Amino acid sequence: MKIKFLLSVFILWMNSAFCQDNGLIDRYMDSLSLEHDTGRKGHFLYEAAKCYLEKPGELKKDLDSAQWLNRRSQKLHLAANLKTEAAMNMLLDARIQEEMGKPSLAKEQKAASLRFAHSHRLNKAAAIIYLSMAGDIKDVAFNQKEAIFKEALLQATKTNDKLLESKILMEHSSYLSGYGDYKGAVNTAHRAATLKKQAGDQNVSRELVSVAGNLRLLLRLKEALKYALQARRIVENENTPTTQDDMAAVYNIVGLIYYDLKSNKEALANYQKAFEIAKQKGDRYAIHTITLNLATILSRLNRTADALNLLDNVTKDYISDLYTIRYAYLYTMLYCKTKDTQKARPYYQKLLSYYKTGNITGQEKHIMMIGITSFLFANGQIKEMYPYLAEIERSLTKETSLLRVSELRKLHYLADSARGDFKSAFKNFAAFKTISDSINSVDRAKELTALQLDYDTEKKDHDIVLLKQKGELQKSLLEREAIIRNVFIGSLIVLIIFVGFLYVQNTIKKRSNQKLTLKQEEINTQNEKLKQLIAEKEWLLKEIHHRVKNNMQIIISLLNTQSAYLDNQDAISAIQNSQNRMHAMSLIHQKLYQTDNLSRIDMKWYIRELTGYLKDSFQSEKKISFDMQLDQISLDVSQAVPVGLILNEAINNAIKHAFDQREGTVFISFKRIKVAPYDLMLSIADNGVGLQEDIDKDENDSFGMSLMRGLTSQLEGEFNLVSDHGVFITVQFSQKEGEI
Repeated sequence: MKIKFLLSVFILWMNSAFCQDNGLIDRYMDSLSLEHDTGRKGHFLYEAAKCYLEKPGELKKDLDSAQWLNRRSQKLHLAANLKTEAAMNMLLDARIQEEMGKPSLAKEQKAASLRFAHSHRLNKAAAIIYLSMAGDIKDVAFNQKEAIFKEALLQATKTNDKLLESKILMEHSSYLSGYGDYKGAVNTAHRAATLKKQAGDQNVSRELVSVAGNLRLLLRLKEALKYALQARRIVENENTPTTQDDMAAVYNIVGLIYYDLKSNKEALANYQKAFEIAKQKGDRYAIHTITLNLATILSRLNRTADALNLLDNVTKDYISDLYTIRYAYLYTMLYCKTKDTQKARPYYQKLLSYYKTGNITGQEKHIMMIGITSFLFANGQIKEMYPYLAEIERSLTKETSLLRVSELRKLHYLADSARGDFKSAFKNFAAFKTISDSINSVDRAKELTALQLDYDTEKKDHDIVLLKQKGELQKSLLEREAIIRNVFIGSLIVLIIFVGFLYVQNTIKKRSNQKLTLKQEEINTQNEKLKQLIAEKEWLLKEIHHRVKNNMQIIISLLNTQSAYLDNQDAISAIQNSQNRMHAMSLIHQKLYQTDNLSRIDMKWYIRELTGYLKDSFQSEKKISFDMQLDQISLDVSQAVPVGLILNEAINNAIKHAFDQREGTVFISFKRIKVAPYDLMLSIADNGVGLQEDIDKDENDSFGMSLMRGLTSQLEGEFNLVSDHGVFITVQFSQKEGEI
C-alpha cells in the first residue's frame, strides 16, 4: 500500500512539473515526499489541489488533478481522524464540480459536506460551508440569505474562533451594503473589526474601508473620511503582505469620499494611486472598480475623452463579466454627456436587456434605471422615461441615500420641463434643490477642519500617554540614581581622558593638514603656472606655423611674379615646381595652426587638399582623374613634410609626362601595412605612357627623382619605382611619434 501511494505521489509530482505555474505545487510535493505524518501529508495534498483549482484557464487536466489530489487528501485526513479537514475536502470537491460545469453535483456535495459536519459536530467546518452556501443564494432571496449568514455566524461563535467570526461578518456586511442596508453594513463591519482586534490582528483596514464606504452612502461624510484615513494610516505604517493587498481598496475609498466632498484634486490623486497599485498587483477586481471611479472623476473634470479612453483600454486589456452593468451605465452616461446618442445606444440596449431579466437588485438596479432614463432623455424619448422614474420612486426607502433621491428629482425635473409640465417641473426642481442644499449644507472646508481637529485631539491624547510613560520612566531612573551617579562619574573621568586624547590627536592632525594644505596650494600654483606656460607655448607654436605659412605664401607670390618676366619655358617650369613644393609645405603649417593638435597632420585631409591644388594648378586639356584610397592616418610634422613633397613630385610628373594628350587616371594610396620593418606604404601610380625604355630608373638623375629618393631616406624608408604601362612608385616607411 505504501509503495502504491509513493508511486502515485511520484506520478502527480511529474504531472505538476508540466503545470503552467508549478512553483507552489512543487513545494507542496517536495514537502510531501519528506513528510511521515499522515495528517500533514493530507494537508499538503489539499493545498496542492487548491493550487490546481485556482490556476487560470479552468483546463480539464488541472481540474482532474485537483480532484484526484483532493480525494486522496480526504482519505488521509479520515485515516488520521481529522474530520474537520475531511469536511473541507468535501467542500473543495463541490467547488471543483462547479468549475467542471456540474452545478447539481456541486450542490449535492455541499449538502453532503454539511451533513457530515453536523453529524460529527464540526462547528468550524459547518460555519465555512454555510458561508459558501450563502454565496450560492441569489441576492433577491433576502430572508433565505440572511438565515444562512445567521447560521454560519452561530456555528463560528461555538468555535471561539474570532477571526472566522470576523470573516463571516465581513461577508455579511458586503451583502447588506449591496442590498442597500448601509446602517446594517456599518454595524456588521464594526463588529468584525472588534473581533479581529480581540484575536490579536490589528490590521483592520478592510473593516474600516467597509465602514467608511457605507457611511459615505449614508452621506455621513465626515465620519466616513475619518475611518478611511485611519485605514490609510494603517496600510502606510504597517508594511506587511496583508496591508499591501489592502492598499488599492483603501486609496479607492479615500478617493470616493473626497469625490463626494467635491475635493476633486485629492479624489483624482487617490484614485490614480489606487489604480497603479492594482495594476502592479494584477488585481483585476480592483482594476475594474477603480477604473469606474477614475472615469467618473474625469467626467466631472470635463475630461470626457480621457474617461472614454481609459474605459476602452481597461475593457480591452482586462475582460470582465462582473462589471458589465456598470461599464454599460458609464459608457451610456459619457456618450449622452457628449450628445452622441448613436454611440450610447448599444450600451443603453445592454442595460435594457439586463433590466428585462428582472433579477437585478439594489445599487445595480438603481444605476441601470438611471442609465436607461438618461439615454431616453438625451434621445428625446421623454414619454418613455416615466415608467422607469416611477419604478425608481417605488424602490426608494428610508435607507436610500439622498444622492439617489437627488438623481431621481433631477431626472423628473428634466423630463417635466421637456414635455412642458412646468408646474411639476418646478416642484421637482425645488425638491432637487432642497436635497442638493442639504447635501452641501456643511461647507467642505469646515468638514475637513473639524476632521483635522479630531486628529489633533487624538494626537494630543497620544502625547499625554507618552508623557505619562516618560514620567514613570523618570521615576524609575530617580530610584536608581545613586548607582548611576557613580557609574556616570567614572564614565565622565574616562570620557575626559578620552576627549583629551582626541584633542591632542586632533591638534596634531590639524597641524599636519595645514602643512598638507600649504603644499597642495604650492602644487596648485605650480600647476596653474605650467598650464599657463603650455597655453603660451601652444599659442606661440600656432603663431609660428601661421607666420611660416604666410612667408611661404609670400615666396609663392614672388615666384609667380618672377615667372611673369621669363620667356624660357624650362625656367618657368622650374619656378612652378618650386611653387608647388612650397605650397605642399605651406598646407602642413596651415593645418597645424587651424587645429588644436600642433604636432600631427591628418594625411587623409592633406592628400586630398594637395591633389586638388595640383590639379587646379595645371590648366590642361588632358582629362585626368584621381582615384584615392586613404586610411585615417596622422603623421608628425617631420614625416608629413617629406611625404607631402614626394606626393608633389610624383603627381607633378604624372600630370606633365604620363599622358600624351589623352585621358588617364592617377592612383594614390596611403595605407597601413604589416610588412616588417615598415607599417605604412604610400603609392602613386598612373596608367600613362611610362618611362622611356632606354632610361634606367636607378640611374635617373633628374632633380625630382633625386628629391624623392632623398626624402625617402629622410623617412628612413624604402623607395621603389616600376615602369610598365605607366609608372608605379611606392614609398614604405615606419610611423614615428612626434613631440610638440
